[in-house]
Amino acid sequence: MAFQLRAVELHGQRMWERDHVVKLLAFMQRHGLNTLVLHESDLVHQIVYPRAYFDPYALWSDLPSRRGENAIFNNRAYFGRLLGLAAGAGVAVWVNVKEIGFSDEVLSLHPEVIKGGVFCPSEPFWTEYIGHKTAELFDDFPGLAGMIVSFGSQESRASRVQNRCQCELCQREPLADWYSRMITALHGPIHARGKQLAIRDFAYKPSDHQPLIEAVRRAPEDIVFCIKAMPHDFYVTFPDNPAIGALQRQQFIEYDVMGQFFGWGLMPCFVLDDLRQRMPRWARHGVSGAIFRIEWERINDLDALDTLNEANLIAAAAWARDDRIDARETCRRWLAERGWDQAAAPWLAGILERTLPVVRHAAYMNDAVSADNSMLPRSIQRAWWGMEVRDSLAAWDPSRADDLVLDRDKAKALLAEKDSALADARRLVADIARPAAGLDARVQRYVEAQFMHFERWVEGLVLCAKVCVLVRQAAHENSPAASDADRLAGSLAELQSYAECTRTLLHADPGIAHQVLMLIDPKRALDVVREGRVFLETLHANH
Repeated sequence: MAFQLRAVELHGQRMWERDHVVKLLAFMQRHGLNTLVLHESDLVHQIVYPRAYFDPYALWSDLPSRRGENAIFNNRAYFGRLLGLAAGAGVAVWVNVKEIGFSDEVLSLHPEVIKGGVFCPSEPFWTEYIGHKTAELFDDFPGLAGMIVSFGSQESRASRVQNRCQCELCQREPLADWYSRMITALHGPIHARGKQLAIRDFAYKPSDHQPLIEAVRRAPEDIVFCIKAMPHDFYVTFPDNPAIGALQRQQFIEYDVMGQFFGWGLMPCFVLDDLRQRMPRWARHGVSGAIFRIEWERINDLDALDTLNEANLIAAAAWARDDRIDARETCRRWLAERGWDQAAAPWLAGILERTLPVVRHAAYMNDAVSADNSMLPRSIQRAWWGMEVRDSLAAWDPSRADDLVLDRDKAKALLAEKDSALADARRLVADIARPAAGLDARVQRYVEAQFMHFERWVEGLVLCAKVCVLVRQAAHENSPAASDADRLAGSLAELQSYAECTRTLLHADPGIAHQVLMLIDPKRALDVVREGRVFLETLHANH
């Protein structure tokens, strides 16, 4: 089954770079993608005043009615041009934002929205404000097809789910009713202008789903439910989001092909095996739209089209059209677009198909999220907090509740998982470097460059994870053996050596991209070493 809406999502600065948008639109035309989603939390007040509250023609007495007014004019002109480029390519444009969002100038007009030093999301003013700015957005940019909105995000400027304001209004109104009120404020002006609204699921825990699902259940039938493929975030080891199919209404599913949680494309990871398991299930649940994210807002100057992970988007676009291609055909199409020898497709497919298992065992720990957005963990404590609290797998799959309650056998299995990941990464990189008979030299050079730091990245993740496991195991032992301390000391020495070698590499080659530096940052490795050594000293003192 082909999805009606087949979208690419830009979720960063690339949406403001014309050349990149033109390049992306050409890609979309070639691959049958019909919608562009521009995801930026505060996008609306970057391109509207709104004029119901702020006069763009006002004469200054001390400050303009909106600071940075020329930037707003620039953004408005650019956005209008972008809509024109997209229309010329036959591509619809949606915006994806978080609410409640507002510029600081609103606070001087309505100081009542600040209570006890925090923003109150329940003040009646907000529904009025949201209605005005949304009406202005669609009036000023009639080429805009729709809006995706998250009201349940911790990342918005104000939301009831943040639980910061304790005023009477917030205490009195049930969360589902608050959602309903906000949805109504948006739906009115959008529906009146013949456009479409989608409400985005954003949930850290299963309990977060229920009030939003209830509010969307009450909402007008033309409102779409927009759902991440996995619960909470795009973790490739997690099950399907249980919100999929929970409501009998139009649904869009979001999926990240760039790799926020699997290497950002700088460390290639081909996810076709994951996509071809999930996408038929989306179709069975009546999903009508698929949105593929190629960029992450937290890093600049990078998207999937810059890396081998472009193959993920090629495969996803094909499957969204119900063209169920395999890895070889994906690679053939990728090679053809570069004018490179398509006979290299089997070799390249064989390389790419080996990446996902390595990444799963390096950036995750028995499927739990041990890496920090693909980076080395910032500390041992934060690694475990991420796996058990912030990004808990057990919250969504209770059968996994005891996975991280370590005994010696579980610790041994986790350490073996890490050793296997590093060994597989080394074999993969060695095979890439070994010239294949008749292989297009351009392909080999490009792939070698793409995998240049892959082994080092995997090694850093593996060594950090091993320290985390050994510390946790020793901490839970009633009487840790002397050999446990020795093993931990050995792992800390390995991680220290890794950090020093990496630091030397980075100093020797100032041309290494800053994003690569983030992924293999020796400072993070050294932070883990310092924390591990403090624990080791305590262990020795107790003996």
